[in-house]
Amino acid sequence: MKLVALVIGLLAFVNLHAQTTQDGLALINGERYNEAGDLFKKLAETTPSADNQYYLGYYYIKTNQLDEAQKAFDKGLTIDDKSYLNKVGQGTVALAKGEKAKAKELFDEAEKKKKKDAEVLFRIGEAYTLFEKNNDPAEAIRLLDEAVKRDKNLADAYLAKGDALMLRNEGGAAVTAYEYALTAKPNYATAHNAIGQIYLRGKNYNLALENYKKAIEADPNFAPAYKDLAELYFLAQKYKQAAENFDLYIQKSGTTDPEMKLRAAQFAFTADDYAKSLQLLEEIKGKINNPITLRMYGWSNFKTNKPDEAIQNLTEFIKIAPDKVIGDDYKYLGRAYNQKVTDGKGYDSTGVAYILKGADMDTSKAEAATAYKEVAALYYAAKDFPNAAATFEKGIALDTAKASANDYYYTGLSNFQMATAKVLPTAADSNYADSAKISMERRTLFLKADSIFATVTQKLPDWPYGYYWRASTLYNAYDRQENVDKGISQPYYLRLTELAEKDPDPSKYKSYLKLAYGYLAFHAQTTLKDEAKAKEYWEKLLKVDPDNISAKEALGLATPTAETQPAAGAKAGAKTKAAATPKKK
Repeated sequence: MKLVALVIGLLAFVNLHAQTTQDGLALINGERYNEAGDLFKKLAETTPSADNQYYLGYYYIKTNQLDEAQKAFDKGLTIDDKSYLNKVGQGTVALAKGEKAKAKELFDEAEKKKKKDAEVLFRIGEAYTLFEKNNDPAEAIRLLDEAVKRDKNLADAYLAKGDALMLRNEGGAAVTAYEYALTAKPNYATAHNAIGQIYLRGKNYNLALENYKKAIEADPNFAPAYKDLAELYFLAQKYKQAAENFDLYIQKSGTTDPEMKLRAAQFAFTADDYAKSLQLLEEIKGKINNPITLRMYGWSNFKTNKPDEAIQNLTEFIKIAPDKVIGDDYKYLGRAYNQKVTDGKGYDSTGVAYILKGADMDTSKAEAATAYKEVAALYYAAKDFPNAAATFEKGIALDTAKASANDYYYTGLSNFQMATAKVLPTAADSNYADSAKISMERRTLFLKADSIFATVTQKLPDWPYGYYWRASTLYNAYDRQENVDKGISQPYYLRLTELAEKDPDPSKYKSYLKLAYGYLAFHAQTTLKDEAKAKEYWEKLLKVDPDNISAKEALGLATPTAETQPAAGAKAGAKTKAAATPKKK
């Protein structure tokens, strides 16, 4: 047992001293800050030195713990008052706080005393690239050039120069600097990743992807590459891959940063993993003062069928952060209200109002149009055809260029249903005096529906149902005898039969062919006086409807009983069943 204890103790000692400042710096580059902090703290405790204090302070700088960094650098100078690296550290803290004059004084002293020390020159130059509001790319580049003159293998100095060039938006020169880093340190993951970031910024996504993958191949534990790769996949709308890579970033970095967990929750949501999104939000609950978390809770709760929670979250978010509210917040709030409906109607008036409010806030006409059509579909399903028609039309008007055949199809059906709802009064009805007016309104709606179905047939010229609905609306818009005499519906019934007969499975059009063949037979017989063509259609009608009396009488297979009219098209006032939904185009 004593031997085992001795061996374990020796292993722990060897492991500690096997880790160096270079290992710690690699951990910082890989955003594995917790591990880096542990390493630098142990080095400072077990091997007290000015240099170890500097690198501990550098860790604090990189994790934005400026007061702790100041303490570390001060202690380093206590150990060695000529430690100019710690002077650079003190200057870096001053620069971070915006005390530029004090920083320059400390930097100038260090440069003057250590003008041949590549590490000192590099760290001063790097400091001028670290802070968004207090940088000086020109001074950084001067110092970094001096550093690599003294040590051409100082890869991180080339990286810092690339960062300085990026502050001046000189992407090409920055790539060259990062490539020099790869010359100094071949297959350096940090350099590959930096190059990938430039290509991503320049929207050269293929080269960005290539370099991120090179970074991961060079170091599978290099966390930033997974994070950047996640953002790249997100831009490409590959949300599942984005979420997977951001998860790997969280795992590899070991980060507990609430902002990173929030981003992970956002990625999980876009990848349709709403349960995980909620789990991540719970992990940072109370740790982040960002109202966006309420939005994420609201959206995810809606997606996991928790409408009450979603309504509470989104109502609170809209109240406390009105300047951050976007159209989608109102849309999700409206959908949550609709989700609570149990009366079979399919929507709540408050829910619909919120969705449309969200649509009106959209800066994208395409997104607004989609929301209007979403509401229109709810109206249609509830048989509220006037509202359905009006809302479909608004959606199409918002983004006509991208309106699909499906959008026009349901707009046409809504108008058709509105027309059929206008029943002509008989002499016994109290509103008989309005017959002419009602008849005109009815006809106008049928003709409007026909013009809309005409757009469907333009967008889908080989889709039989579009022609059926054109024929049907026109059949109902005109007096039936007039329609047959003039052949108003004839072109559309004919096209329907041509397309259906070419289909490998024409039986699926059986009910529509019955109407079409009946109309075409009557038209050929009474208007065209073409007995041969009429006979052809009667025979086709018998094939799809063997018990059809009109066809049997016309072909002499039954005794005529009375003059008949074609039962062609959906009759006004009768219940109609929509044909199959057209494929979007």
